[in-house]
Amino acid sequence: MPVTRDGDGWWSGGSVGQWAEELTGAVLEHGAAGFVCFPAGGTLRDVALGRWAREIVPAVREAVAQSGRGGTGRP
Repeated sequence: MPVTRDGDGWWSGGSVGQWAEELTGAVLEHGAAGFVCFPAGGTLRDVALGRWAREIVPAVREAVAQSGRGGTGRP
């Protein structure tokens, strides 16, 4: 599995599934309510934002909905 964080702990890459898992955990475990996407590296901005909007965000929303926890950080 590719590394998703750089040496400073910033999220820097990974598959759609890895991003969805990381962000879903942030919502469910820490009550995160929003995220900002800053495309970096060699990924084209339009490609990265499209992937974010069409694949990652819906996957996180679905996982949070299926958890039944609604991102409150509580069961």
